[in-house]
Amino acid sequence: MKKLICRNCGNAEFEVLNVGETLCKCGRRLTKLSDYQLESSSKWKENQRRRAEIISKISLLKREVDKCLDERDEEGFKKRSFELKLCYHFLDNALKDPQLRLKERIQQNQNKFSF
Repeated sequence: MKKLICRNCGNAEFEVLNVGETLCKCGRRLTKLSDYQLESSSKWKENQRRRAEIISKISLLKREVDKCLDERDEEGFKKRSFELKLCYHFLDNALKDPQLRLKERIQQNQNKFSF
């Protein structure tokens, strides 16, 4: 039997508030089934680890961009801001659930063919 975990933080411990309403440790109130996620294999944990690495890299890149702005280093600024854009793109798109990406792609294709 698989456990339910919070979709937001991945926590598996909840506090029951009312019938059909639980509170996660992250502070999110879970009322719908879509607020939960099934605890899955190591792939989900690997995905969460990558997401954490990218978020920390984004933080470091923001600091470096600020440093480049202070030193008026235009080439360094362009390089790091491009890396920052790539990190945001990867965080938003590549780490999404494959089924969700497929649904979005289908929606985009339907919009292309509608008259």
